Amino acid sequence: MIGQLKSINTMTTLYSRSIQLLLLGLLLTPCVKAQDISLSKLNVNTTNSEMAPMVLDSTLYFISNRKSSVLVNVFTQDDQHLYKLYSAPLEPDGRAGKVTLFEPTADQPLTSGPITFSPDGALLITTLNQTRELSSARHSDTENQLRLYQSYKRRDSWQTLDEIPFNIGNYSVTHPSLSPDGGMLFFASNKPGGYGETDLYVSRRTATGWGTPENLGETINTPGSELFPFYHPSGKLYFTSDGHGGMGGMDIFYTTYSTQWSPPVGLEAPINSSADDFSCYIFPDEATGLMASNREGSDNLYQFKYEMIFCETPNEVVEDVYCFTFYEEGDFDKDTVPHQYRWEFSDGVQARGDEVDHCFPGPGFYEIFLHVIDSITGEELYAVANYELLLEETKQVYFSAPDTLPLGDTLTLDAQLMGWGEMEPVQYFWELEENEEIRLGKTIQHIFRKKGTYTIKCEAYWEDNQLCSYRTIVVE
Repeated sequence: MIGQLKSINTMTTLYSRSIQLLLLGLLLTPCVKAQDISLSKLNVNTTNSEMAPMVLDSTLYFISNRKSSVLVNVFTQDDQHLYKLYSAPLEPDGRAGKVTLFEPTADQPLTSGPITFSPDGALLITTLNQTRELSSARHSDTENQLRLYQSYKRRDSWQTLDEIPFNIGNYSVTHPSLSPDGGMLFFASNKPGGYGETDLYVSRRTATGWGTPENLGETINTPGSELFPFYHPSGKLYFTSDGHGGMGGMDIFYTTYSTQWSPPVGLEAPINSSADDFSCYIFPDEATGLMASNREGSDNLYQFKYEMIFCETPNEVVEDVYCFTFYEEGDFDKDTVPHQYRWEFSDGVQARGDEVDHCFPGPGFYEIFLHVIDSITGEELYAVANYELLLEETKQVYFSAPDTLPLGDTLTLDAQLMGWGEMEPVQYFWELEENEEIRLGKTIQHIFRKKGTYTIKCEAYWEDNQLCSYRTIVVE
């Protein structure tokens, strides 16, 4: 046999390697689609408008222009109640309890807008009118702009609401969202000099307070309106826009930042629709979220949830091998002329010997040339063979995980769709423990609370395709 090769880890010929790749490709046919999204209205809705959901410590916060007081009611020029901030406890079954005015802003006579909290719940930032006195607002000839105000909790009591000082100029600043580490504050504004009607901005926390706001740029902002940013712990920035060619009206999109913001991706139906869909809150697992929509004629709050049925027979994650041992067992008369074999690989590497090890840089098409040379003069005597080698990535959802993990340690998992080229967008769903909620996200973290052997499953979903992979881990 001339010009054989074997894996450094497992013996195989070039022919058998090709057959294995072919069979693997046949075995990895995508699973039948098993993803659905349920959508249901929250029980806090009224005949008025509800929007801008936010959740902290099993409490739902939202704004509504429902009637807020039997004694004093302030109306807009359109004879609508002003928006106020409300809260309601969330029950384990997903239903909300009694709705009440949010106490720290309950005494505000004018607008109380969307709210955000720091991760520890000790800082809130909300939206109020710049002129907060009712009499002054009624007698003013200028528009009463919106501003961001912050308050700190001291001994279970919220302190005075103070205006964030970068709010200067005749424009509004609203829809705040703090990053999980509390270091970035995203918001929407109609500040002059932007790209459209309203743009998204970010301010970074400094040693002396909030820094100068930065426009997020034209990848996100359009000549239309970008509103309601929500920065998720996964690093995704969700927001509302009517300028990115969605399903109609306002739609919900997300983007991520590496060296720059990625092109926004719209959420699928039924989350987005031909109506206005906006102001979302996504739970940490990304499999459940809240949003507002006027698809039924008025602004209502909805809950959406990804309903997943994992492939029954996922494939185990494999490590692709690109290292081989090449060897020659030809019938050349070694006693006639002192000689050596010279191997040339199309990735630019050469090696000499009856048997050589070589690692290719990765998947791709390669050529291998084998020559016989005079070992004394270095003169090429003749070419033995040349052949082609196609190395392909295994089609799988790849993620790494240790074989064993100490109980209580944090496991970080990062998924990648391998063998399909560049596919966008891809959603990744995880099942880490039986009877536990499905997790959504390219990168997730998990802590196992019991010792045992676990099968971690990850399913990739893109376009109309799905693919499942698994690894087994022992928690000890």
